[in-house]
Amino acid sequence: MIKLLNRMAVRTKLMSSFLLLASFVLILGVTAIIIQEKLEKSQNETLVSKSLSDAFFEGKYFLRSDMHIFTELVKTEKEERLNYWWGEHDFQIQFFTDQIKKVEKTFLIDKSIQNDTLKNTLLSIIQTIENEYENSMLPIFSQIKVLKIKELELHYKLNDSLLSLDQNLKIESRIKLIKDEYIVLNKRITDVGLGIIKSLDKGKDLVQLVINQIEANGNSLMASTYNIFLLFTIFGVLFSFVVALYISKLITRPVKRILKHVYLLGQGEHPEKMNIVVEDEFGKIQNSLNALTNSLVETSVFSEEIGQGNFESNFTPMGDNDILGNSLLQMRNSLKTARFEEEKRKAEDDRRNWAASGIAKFGDIMRQSGNSLEKLGFNLISNLVDYLDAVQGALFVINEENEDDKFYELISAIAFGRDKFMRKEIRVGEGLVGRVAYEEKTIYLKEIPENYVKITSGLGNSNPQTILLVPVKLEHQVNGVIELISFKEFEDYQIEFVEKIGENIASYISTIKINEKTAILLTDSQHKSEELTAQEEEMRQNMEELQATQEEAARREEERNMLWDSLGKMTGMVETDLSGSIINVNTKASLLLGTSPGDLDNQNYKSLFLKNIDGNTEAIWDSILNGIPQTLSSKWNDSTELVQEIVLVCDNYGIGVKVLSLIRNKN
Repeated sequence: MIKLLNRMAVRTKLMSSFLLLASFVLILGVTAIIIQEKLEKSQNETLVSKSLSDAFFEGKYFLRSDMHIFTELVKTEKEERLNYWWGEHDFQIQFFTDQIKKVEKTFLIDKSIQNDTLKNTLLSIIQTIENEYENSMLPIFSQIKVLKIKELELHYKLNDSLLSLDQNLKIESRIKLIKDEYIVLNKRITDVGLGIIKSLDKGKDLVQLVINQIEANGNSLMASTYNIFLLFTIFGVLFSFVVALYISKLITRPVKRILKHVYLLGQGEHPEKMNIVVEDEFGKIQNSLNALTNSLVETSVFSEEIGQGNFESNFTPMGDNDILGNSLLQMRNSLKTARFEEEKRKAEDDRRNWAASGIAKFGDIMRQSGNSLEKLGFNLISNLVDYLDAVQGALFVINEENEDDKFYELISAIAFGRDKFMRKEIRVGEGLVGRVAYEEKTIYLKEIPENYVKITSGLGNSNPQTILLVPVKLEHQVNGVIELISFKEFEDYQIEFVEKIGENIASYISTIKINEKTAILLTDSQHKSEELTAQEEEMRQNMEELQATQEEAARREEERNMLWDSLGKMTGMVETDLSGSIINVNTKASLLLGTSPGDLDNQNYKSLFLKNIDGNTEAIWDSILNGIPQTLSSKWNDSTELVQEIVLVCDNYGIGVKVLSLIRNKN
């Protein structure tokens, strides 16, 4: 048994003790469920018995109510009251019958009451009650109803004034006999009712005995349940203590050994190998600590070898996660690769210097190329092919002369002889160049399609190994595309260099194009300046002519005003706007018309002066506005007939501004 426990895992030991404890808890739970079912059964019997007791009590109450109704039936003197109380009697019959049926149904159907003797006794009592009620009590009610109907009929006849004294005496004698029968029936109904009530009380007492017995059984069951639970609890606590004590001993013994071994390791010592007794997790931990101790010894030896400069010393870590061992190996490898890293850094510095020199070189080339795109393209591509040790190169620059048809044209090609790009115009999206212009990204191909391009030399034709296409862009504007072809692969730093050069080229191309546009704009500005000078001279001459015309118009205006003043002194004048509204009437016209100055202001000339003229007034007024003077005669009043000379007054530009009417007395 001890060997078995030593081989068991700690988890298994704990689980075994837990399952053992759980078994006791399970047994206790099953016992509790069984006891609970018995308690529930006892409670159900108690509830059923109480329901039966209530049914007996309510039956007794309804029976007494029915006996009271019998008294009311005897005392009633009207047919309406008779019908009312008889209806109440029917209700009481229903209520009483329901309670009796309830008791009977409970005993016949409900299986919670297991006492057959009680069932038979109560069913016998119920049968007696039903027989007494149906065969004795209800027939008495029927008899009282029949007698009461006869009595009411005799009382009705007694009130008849046509009956003789003898007839009245006979009726009264019959009524007296009926009342005597009431007394007999009342005594019978009382005896029968009391008998039924005694039977109901007997049944209720029997049910109460059952209730008391059930409650006593329940109390006894509770007491036994308490004792059982107390016994299981005490036993479970003692058993748990024993199991916990033994398991703790199995666990703490190897733990102490492990703690001592780990303490020595923490002090930097190499403790002796532990003797392993158990084969559980703690045994595995002891095995691991023994292996760790051996590994630390080997690690110490390896560290001394590295410290002495022996980088070829062999060492095997404990595993992939051996931090110390792997760190020592990494340190050894780091020392081995230190020189390699130094050479690599030197190579990186050389590349950076190469790129910086190249940027400076091509900056000078762009500055020395002037404003010619063709010269710039040739100098750039020829030097770029040499600088990158490529075999072919080309520069495509955007042509924006037609805003609706932009394309990239080939402005320079070095050793460029493939058939695919014989045409010099490439739209966005066409071929690799168009794709680079559209996507604004570098394309680097290491697998060149067959017959894409051929490089011809004295030794024959060869297919290139790589093609590099770089967008020449400034921000998001692709001003051109650089294409380089080589027999060897381009390094990443070379591609980055070409992309950087591409940005500088894009900026320079943009500057050249701006300078070209500026020169064109300057030429156009000079032509427009000459045209503007000629237009200014022509305008000056026009202004002189206009000034002379204005002076002439002013002179004529002055003469016209003098003429109007003279006419105003000699004849009446009425001024209107173009719609005919009067704006001025001179003194001469006011005297002629017999009005005061200002009386006719804002009145309509057509409605005052043209109302008595034959013809269409509006047509006459339209003729005046079209510049056709009118001479008209019309009566102003019975004693005055006017002659009107109406003309349109225009400004210096011949545009009508008002209408003037000269009026005079026809006589």
